[in-house]
Amino acid sequence: MAFLSQRGMNNVVIFSMLLMIALFNLDTFLPSAKAPAVVPLIPQDAYVLKIEQGQSQLVRNGQGWRQVSPDPEIVTTPAQQISAWRSATLQPEEMAAEPRTEPLVAVVWLAGQSDGLVFAFYPQQDKTLVKTENAWYRLSDATLTGLLPWDQ
Repeated sequence: MAFLSQRGMNNVVIFSMLLMIALFNLDTFLPSAKAPAVVPLIPQDAYVLKIEQGQSQLVRNGQGWRQVSPDPEIVTTPAQQISAWRSATLQPEEMAAEPRTEPLVAVVWLAGQSDGLVFAFYPQQDKTLVKTENAWYRLSDATLTGLLPWDQ
């Protein structure tokens, strides 16, 4: 059996500590994954309770959905509207300045969360910009008319 001197044992302890520090900080040395290029408008596994925009609402009614709006002539059905919200995605957008138009603000209430998800929609000629959680995105895979049919 080999015995180490005190100096040899100190070297073993020092090198083992350096190895442990390197292992614990390994994630900082590796390149981090970039933010996803496309994110869903609402989380995929979220249980949506209600979507509000002004005086209009899309409310869960048992297993189905019900639209509450002062406009009686909404062409989009509640099922089509919630499907548009679930399929819509957001792509990051670089903004030089905030648009000068007034946004359409919608709040999505999810089960288990005390605060709703707030979305500010800025319709443009060729795209719809969305501001949420102080970040800018471009709406894709859905139209603003499909998300908020009562505001058209």
